[in-house]
Amino acid sequence: MPARQLLKTAVEQGLLRSGLPGISSRLRRSDTLILAYHNVVPDGGRVVGDSSLHLRRATFAAQLDALVEMADVVPLDSALSGNATGSGRPRVAITFDDAYRGAVTAGVEELTSRGLPATIFVPPALLDDGVFWWDALTPSGMPGLPPEVRDDALLRMAGRGSAILAEHGCSDTSHIPAYARGASEAELSRAAGHPVIALASHTWSHPNLAALSPSELEDELVRPLAWLRERFAGVLPYISYPYGHYSPAVERAAAAAGYRAALRIEGGWLRDGETNRYAIPRLNVPSGLSNAGFRLRCSGLLG
Repeated sequence: MPARQLLKTAVEQGLLRSGLPGISSRLRRSDTLILAYHNVVPDGGRVVGDSSLHLRRATFAAQLDALVEMADVVPLDSALSGNATGSGRPRVAITFDDAYRGAVTAGVEELTSRGLPATIFVPPALLDDGVFWWDALTPSGMPGLPPEVRDDALLRMAGRGSAILAEHGCSDTSHIPAYARGASEAELSRAAGHPVIALASHTWSHPNLAALSPSELEDELVRPLAWLRERFAGVLPYISYPYGHYSPAVERAAAAAGYRAALRIEGGWLRDGETNRYAIPRLNVPSGLSNAGFRLRCSGLLG
């Protein structure tokens, strides 16, 4: 293990033993933490694409067990209501972006076996084996895309997956395993059949909303909510912004499309009394986070 990693591990373990995480949790008892996950890799699956998004099932299970010890895990709807549980512990809500098959199957199995609630943000155009461009374009053996490639795709090409894949000549996506593709509608339906699992919108096709024209923006916001409501009961009127990109114009458009709240991908804790319902913060959970690091962040001791 590299010296830097050894030092980081030692610091994290020292902080855990110090008792400070417990103090920090008690100070956060009126606050809420919304966790943002992406995918869960089934046992035996090989990690491909943007590795930070693909969390091993065993790691996800360990994080769920840690959350049960540390906080009150509540539905997203309850987390955004602002009503404290009265337990003296912070509230945590679990969310997934993208509706990856691994999250909708293996991830949901871990959640439901513990009776823990979660919300899956769905981009309908990428269901039924859809391929996510950032996974398809990540070179083999690399943890993710070069920053300049990702920035060009998000800004110049507005995060439009099919156009990005076409420009890069990526017609063969057979190397992407089933777990790292969009779940099927049937799999999503089975997941949503569990009382603890809720669905919400992640736009229609996962573009960079801040780079769209007004008409494109309206379509990307309105279509997924209608599609979900036609097929599933209890769909939440919430949206998570793809790539975390948004603007004041996007916030206004989300409100006009009928959403009651919109979520970012970063920002950390939602403090009691925060009022911007269209820029709700979350804590992104990357796959490389250690168990100690996860516990420290969920106690509020680390950002």
